[in-house]
Amino acid sequence: MKIIGIETSHDDTSIAIMENGKILDMWSISQTDIFEKYGGTIPELASREHVKNIGILQAEILKKYDLNEIDYIAYTKEPGLIGSLQIGYLFASALSISLNKPIVPVNHLHGHFLSATITNEIVFPSLCLLVSGGHTQILYAKDYNDFEIVGETLDDAVGEAFDKVASRTGIGFPGGPLIDKISQNYQGDYYTFTKPKTEHEFDFSFSGLKTQVLNLINSAKMKNSLVDKEKIAASFQKVAVEYLCEKMALAIEKYNPKSIVLGGGVSANSSLRTNFLTLHPNAIIPSLKYATDNGAMISQVAYLNLKKSK
Repeated sequence: MKIIGIETSHDDTSIAIMENGKILDMWSISQTDIFEKYGGTIPELASREHVKNIGILQAEILKKYDLNEIDYIAYTKEPGLIGSLQIGYLFASALSISLNKPIVPVNHLHGHFLSATITNEIVFPSLCLLVSGGHTQILYAKDYNDFEIVGETLDDAVGEAFDKVASRTGIGFPGGPLIDKISQNYQGDYYTFTKPKTEHEFDFSFSGLKTQVLNLINSAKMKNSLVDKEKIAASFQKVAVEYLCEKMALAIEKYNPKSIVLGGGVSANSSLRTNFLTLHPNAIIPSLKYATDNGAMISQVAYLNLKKSK
């Protein structure tokens, strides 16, 4: 079974080819350099870049592969930026018509959950901590395609909070990787931030945490004091990672899973990866190349679902 996976949910254009559960190739183009000067993604511009980038990737694929040998065409259906998703759908539809092959719609979050299974095997039942720029959730999974949300953010996603803190401190965009890099080299003391409380024990609230950081920055500016970017960045990452892991530990205690999985773009964070591995004897994290948005995870979801249905 050979599957082409297409991912265009946000600002990464990525296509992968998988055969019988093995990734043969993956091509990706990021738009980070374009949006760095804006401090965030501009949806309309992202869509236009996807149109250009998907053509570039198609040309690369055709140098190595005969697309007539593809059995299924998987694409990200939701969630994501509507315009960006449409580009992936239109490309998948065009391939489907020209090759006379079926298309398989895939949920982007399902892809992040199963990205770790590209190089690892999940033992069920499992708990997944899904952390990205748009989502922060804890999922309880009984199988690959049987899961429920048991905890989620009530406001900002953790990745969004990283970006906003980085933007207000002048660190840059994207905030996650830049704050992580600063934190790895930081050796000073830390600011103390209060971890937000929620009514439901497994829910998150990053708006309150972000506000504490922004108030600290604003207070320093009003006093004409120097804003210690490194200290703020390292302190924010420290408390954010602790907060995520503490919530996950509570869920582990209640659900007693046989494995736990980390997924989503923020799963690339070095501190989160290290701390997550201490939470459970069978803790699984994705390979770094599959941590952010990619076509391989879309292929993987399609493959596992098709395999189960046969």
